[in-house]
Amino acid sequence: MTTDDGAFTRIEQRLDLEIAATARRLAELVEQRAAMAAGAEPTANLVDELRQAAADMSISVFEGTVSERDAARLLGRSFLTLRNRRLTDQPIPFERVGRSVRYRLEVLAKHRGTGT
Repeated sequence: MTTDDGAFTRIEQRLDLEIAATARRLAELVEQRAAMAAGAEPTANLVDELRQAAADMSISVFEGTVSERDAARLLGRSFLTLRNRRLTDQPIPFERVGRSVRYRLEVLAKHRGTGT
């Protein structure tokens, strides 16, 4: 076995570990999506993940809500998509605080990963 073979083996092992971790995560996401489709409430885990994602993106969460632009970032959508849906017949439930539009993390957790 040469040095190149050892490095190749380590790379293969690392890739196998990453593939296994990705498969576990995919199974979790499929399970969460099935629970959402069945009408189950989002688990605290999903809300905690969103809260952590908000912290990672430097998004401020005020009383469990985020702004329209920040909600769009958390969902991986354009804020115009959320605004257009809000103004048409397919809104994600939101709250108004004065002139501001706010989205609850619990509501976003239901819609995260569903393509909406």
